[in-house]
Amino acid sequence: MTGLFERAIGEEWSTLHPQVRERYGVESSDGREAVGVGQMDELTRSPFAVPALWLATFDDFLFPEGGTDVRFSIVTEPFVDGNGNEALRLERRFDTSPPRTFVDTLRWNPARGCIVDLFGTRGLVGADLHAAADDGALALSIGTQYLRVGGRSLALPALLSARGRLTDWYDEDDECFRVEADIENPLVGSVFGYEGGFESEFRSADGDPADRPPLADVTLPGERP
Repeated sequence: MTGLFERAIGEEWSTLHPQVRERYGVESSDGREAVGVGQMDELTRSPFAVPALWLATFDDFLFPEGGTDVRFSIVTEPFVDGNGNEALRLERRFDTSPPRTFVDTLRWNPARGCIVDLFGTRGLVGADLHAAADDGALALSIGTQYLRVGGRSLALPALLSARGRLTDWYDEDDECFRVEADIENPLVGSVFGYEGGFESEFRSADGDPADRPPLADVTLPGERP
């Protein structure tokens, strides 16, 4: 079965750095998950966005704390969703004060022909996620965003939406992964961002493969319930 990011990128998948392909090509049939441990050199936050970022902590989705040299970890767990597609659940932990967790679930949306990112443990906010290969790096950009209400997905207006890009690549000189992200909003400008590096390894996946994450079967935008 083709991995989620490989499906989204298509023919350009082969141009990614081999280390990037191995880490982001992890599939449920491998029986393993990717674990990254490292440091965020910088976590930036806009003071205008703090109230919204603070509210997001109740669903493990974003957080208001900033800082430098913040230790973090990320676990990337592959699974098969309710439509039989490869999907990923990502859980990041940041050693801020207090410590924070940022969870999201990535699934393929055949109705829109792209990845949908469901943020937080309940996935109340979602976004189209467009993946591409960029000079050996994995580049992700945020498209249309949604608010899930009563089983429906309502597109957010432009003023309440975000524009963002995340780039993940392998640094051969330091033999580690590097990541940069920046999220902006038309009203407040830069909302938050981060940049850092981490080392990655694989470990055996825990639990029964049949036990999919909570958002494995949520109806995606454009799908029929």
